[in-house]
Amino acid sequence: MSITDFLVGFWFDLVTAAILFIPLVIIELFPNPFRTKKWYNFVLKTIYLLTFSVGILMNIADIEYFRHTSTRSTGSTLTMLSYGNDLWNQLPSFIQDFWYLLLLLIGTIWFGYFFYGKYFKPKVEKVSIYKQSILFIIASLLLLSLGRGWGLRPIAPINASKYTIDQNVPLVLNSTFTIIKSIGNVTLQEKTYFDSITLQKWVNPIKQMNTPGKLNQPNIVLILLESFSVEYIGSINGDSVSYTPFMDELAAKGMLFTNCYANGKKSIDAVPSVIASVPKLMGEEFITSNYATNKIESLPKLLKKVGYESAFFHGATNGSMNFNQFAAKAQYDHYFGRTEYNDENGFDGTWGIFDHLFLPWTIDRMNAFSAPFFSTIFTISSHPPFTIPDSLKNRFHSGPTKMHDAVLYADYSLRIFFEKIKKESWYNNTLFVVTADHTPASGSPIYFKEMGNMHIPLIFFHPKLPSLSGISDKIVSQIDILPSILQLIGYPDPFFSLGNSVFDPGKGYSVSRIGNKYLIFGRHNFLVFENGKMIKMFDINDKLQEKNLLQSKPETAKYLKNKLLAYIQQYNHALITNKMTVD
Repeated sequence: MSITDFLVGFWFDLVTAAILFIPLVIIELFPNPFRTKKWYNFVLKTIYLLTFSVGILMNIADIEYFRHTSTRSTGSTLTMLSYGNDLWNQLPSFIQDFWYLLLLLIGTIWFGYFFYGKYFKPKVEKVSIYKQSILFIIASLLLLSLGRGWGLRPIAPINASKYTIDQNVPLVLNSTFTIIKSIGNVTLQEKTYFDSITLQKWVNPIKQMNTPGKLNQPNIVLILLESFSVEYIGSINGDSVSYTPFMDELAAKGMLFTNCYANGKKSIDAVPSVIASVPKLMGEEFITSNYATNKIESLPKLLKKVGYESAFFHGATNGSMNFNQFAAKAQYDHYFGRTEYNDENGFDGTWGIFDHLFLPWTIDRMNAFSAPFFSTIFTISSHPPFTIPDSLKNRFHSGPTKMHDAVLYADYSLRIFFEKIKKESWYNNTLFVVTADHTPASGSPIYFKEMGNMHIPLIFFHPKLPSLSGISDKIVSQIDILPSILQLIGYPDPFFSLGNSVFDPGKGYSVSRIGNKYLIFGRHNFLVFENGKMIKMFDINDKLQEKNLLQSKPETAKYLKNKLLAYIQQYNHALITNKMTVD
């Protein structure tokens, strides 16, 4: 961190303070005869402490949350927290795990209280209304100017990139500022990087499978594993110690894609990416955005047209992440959560039902479905606070972190699921797709960097399809799952998808947006694009991202940039015009 970064950060803090306290200062400076009244000063102190406390809370909470999302919180974080009872259910575990942040919050609020009491005491002095009015006007204009900024447009988080390098942008910003500036402010704009013909050549979202399917109306079970980073998976990372022994066995039997990259950093990003082939390419999550009411293509909707019954299983408390509402929008026939499980003996005390109980229970529900069926199962136990059942704690306690133990337990739960499901009569006619929603926070130098921070597993497995096996290093992503499944079953109609089938012979890509940075993974390289500029590019095997190739490979960088811009143009147009389906 340089002195420039410090000064820029201080400037953004001043701007934030101005925004927060403009109402208070205006009230204080407004000409009035009540300055020495106790009730008046009590109101002022209350407004000050509430405003100060909320502003500090936003930043202290992000000390930990940033490690998971790799970006400052925005207004969509508040929207996400309002869904269901996630916040209240997790609050006890948050306090237990991050007690030091609570102490920091209390100490900072106390300092604010002390500072106000010492330096803002009511004074008995007679000042003319005329002088009060002049002071009120001048101070208000100064504060409004500071809060807005001095340019033609109001100051925004993007301005930080003008004064510091890209990895320090979150450092000079503060969470209160990014939240305030993003509330109700995510509106996409039409892009014209390419003409319509050229754009279709770069990225064509209308897909049509022109080859017969390898499978004839198989059942489909899609499993989303919470926070399963490649960091823990020996069959992909090559480490001698693997925390996913069962997944490694499954990968050896199926088709394993070793270069799969998530299209977002949150669970709420993963569901639309996997189910509707909609990546995270804007500053807000699709589910919380103004575009959440758009018509979308989705796996349950498309599969329904060819006779599939569908269900979404999520062991969390109903309403968590608003997944039950998205499942209804995506046209799942059934939703099963903690409420439907209806046995609180399996509750983990925070999120929902333990994986080793919920996963086998889903099989009993699937037995009641008409074939063919499509089921999506989202696990929960490898999410903070990483609770493991008391009866199994002695079995899963030897990892270097609680996260490692939770992954090992979740992998064990997956083994139990498959041991039970392979006894069912419909098992041999079932396609299994296993992937992760996103990666967790990591202290590893590899998995803290952008490439490792997005690296997740992807496995396709069918018990009776030997050709669906092997290892592929093709670049793929979550938005490719929808077209891949449809290709395998020989889906006959055109559909909308920003992804491509992983089984297509062409190149693969993964695109995403983290904060203000766009990421694109290509065949051999990975590019970071921010504020209209290419920032850095690395070889896909340069896991530590040590050698920037922007200067040595300008043509490759230009190609990836154009590919990314085409994705952005198609994405923005589809969301703005509500044309995310083939009707």
